[in-house]
Amino acid sequence: MKQVTWLKLSAIAGAAASLVCMSSAYADVNVTSNVTIYGSLDAGPTYVSNAGAGAKTILDYGGLQPDRIGFRGIENLGDGYSAVFKLENGFSTSTGAMIRPGVLFNRMSYVGIANQQVGTLTLGHQTTIMFDMLDPLSTGYILGSFYAFHPGNLDDLANIGTPDNVIKFTSANFSGLTAAAMIGLGGQAGDSSTNRVLGFGANYVNGPLKIGAAYNSANNKVLTLESSMGLTSLAGQDFAATGGTMPTNNVRNMGLGASYDTGPVLLHTLFTQTRIEGLVGSAKMNNAELGANFRITPVYSFNLGYTYSKLDDMKWNQFNLNNVYSLSKRTEVYLQGTLQKASGQTDTGESTLAAINTAGISSNQNQATLRLGVHHSF
Repeated sequence: MKQVTWLKLSAIAGAAASLVCMSSAYADVNVTSNVTIYGSLDAGPTYVSNAGAGAKTILDYGGLQPDRIGFRGIENLGDGYSAVFKLENGFSTSTGAMIRPGVLFNRMSYVGIANQQVGTLTLGHQTTIMFDMLDPLSTGYILGSFYAFHPGNLDDLANIGTPDNVIKFTSANFSGLTAAAMIGLGGQAGDSSTNRVLGFGANYVNGPLKIGAAYNSANNKVLTLESSMGLTSLAGQDFAATGGTMPTNNVRNMGLGASYDTGPVLLHTLFTQTRIEGLVGSAKMNNAELGANFRITPVYSFNLGYTYSKLDDMKWNQFNLNNVYSLSKRTEVYLQGTLQKASGQTDTGESTLAAINTAGISSNQNQATLRLGVHHSF
């Protein structure tokens, strides 16, 4: 017995020594690598005119940008190749809690290989192509307000439901054109289509002009329409038996956006469409945006945005305003306001409720927010 144990220990020690030798053999003093720690903190008192039981004032987080801390790294492998990774956690500055309890790197966690001439292949928990190509052209991003994203975030522009098990390829920049495609593996034994996510898109940059287009398809996605939009049913599907959620067969998103920077003014527009194939019927949501950022001085901008959203017979008109004053390259103070007016009727014949993104569900068709905040990035 002692002889067998000694042989096992000897084998383990020999293997460890071999790994050390191999690591030394592959070490290259000419290989460069770096790891960057980055993040964003944002908080401010926020007034919401109606959040179900009436008005409320809270210390909200992530108004101008999402609160997050991340680690990204790159290692030069030579011949134009590099290894890359990113780990990013989303949290609340006002409470310190993670936005998804139990998931440490809830925003992103991936590793991959990049080639300067071809592109980057990444694997892990990653953003959708809709987010990659269209979020930079959205009112929520350009105007700088999480409240400006569309009711329910069904088009995924707010990056709340990042998919798992994603393989993504993003091309290098070819004369201003960048393309990307992804697949999220469902991992279901015997059925590769269950929980599968597919996406592709492209963007084009030519001087002051930016254009983006994207498509995304998610099988068996579960929508949280009761908590995000105040709906109890959609497309003939009652949510009571499923805990207020809407299991679906498929959710498809597509969109097109553009921006043009004149210097003093940045103009932008965006259209997205969501098609929901439920377990009983189907539904369609359209969102259209227009906006302008006015750079009054090098440190002060006055930003305006308008969004029209329609889900079946339900409609939302939303006006967004944001005043941003830069104290430095990394610190800003801002005053932003949002006004939403809902109209139309739900599946059950009730009046559509106002539901500004993440602000809570109004008890009627009107809702407004006013926020004074501080944002710092590092």
